[in-house]
Amino acid sequence: MRRLWVAAQVALIGLVAYFVGRSITRNWAEVRGSAATIHLDLGALAAAVAIILASYALLIGAWRAVLLGWGERLRYPAAARIWCLSNLARYVPGRIWQIASMAALAQQAGVKPWAAAGSAIIVQLLAVATGALVTGLLVPQSGHPLLIVAAGLAAAVGVGTLAWEPSTKLLARMLSALGRPFQLAPVAAGPLVISAAVTTFAWVAYGLALHFCTRGLLGRAAIPVGTAIGVFTGSYLFGLIAVFTPGGLGVREGALYLWLSGPLGPAGATVVSIGSRILMTGTEVLAALITLPLTRRTGDGPEA
Repeated sequence: MRRLWVAAQVALIGLVAYFVGRSITRNWAEVRGSAATIHLDLGALAAAVAIILASYALLIGAWRAVLLGWGERLRYPAAARIWCLSNLARYVPGRIWQIASMAALAQQAGVKPWAAAGSAIIVQLLAVATGALVTGLLVPQSGHPLLIVAAGLAAAVGVGTLAWEPSTKLLARMLSALGRPFQLAPVAAGPLVISAAVTTFAWVAYGLALHFCTRGLLGRAAIPVGTAIGVFTGSYLFGLIAVFTPGGLGVREGALYLWLSGPLGPAGATVVSIGSRILMTGTEVLAALITLPLTRRTGDGPEA
């Protein structure tokens, strides 16, 4: 099963690389001129960074809501530090390192071991479930009613699975089959719905940041906000699925390039797909630096 999963991801990466390579080859002259396409708007780039940081704040709240659903308490400064530091671990090949680092740091802060690991996994599952719905609704040429309904049902099933005890036990057994015993409990409906709603809103904010990033790099608002939300979410999901690529590197940019090459042209799509990755990575490092000293002042550990 593991070999099939790895093979599927390799095939996905290869497929994206093929289409990106073919598109770049056909439009090489325009791609070579991509440097001339850049027209920086620092105000728009600063707005994109601010929106990304706000998205992180939302996602940290979504993670804490999952912990709250299990009766766990964790101070927001400590949660912010844990989330931002573990977020950098996804650049190590294999998604397990991000989850493992989040779980280890949360356990050190007083969260029960099973809740620390389980919450890290559930946050990833919520991101995929809600992201599929956002992608189905907003990606161009993906707005067929049946696709939207299917994406909505998949999101509902994904979220509902986490609140139903038999399904959480089945998920725990599947994770335990990977080599270590794993415990998982259903999340209370209220915190789970809040977490899913916040995660959905975070996708919207990320897409808005891409809209400003495009303006900041090209000097113009070249794509509508709705399109920016859809293509960012879809490309990010491709990166999440390709767990053996560090941070979805290459896969996310390839998918973003393919979607944006129509409205922006090959040169503009190249600038935005690469520029947005640099902006996101830089913001992730900035968030880690901001949150690193927080718990030195407030103290780690659960809330009283």
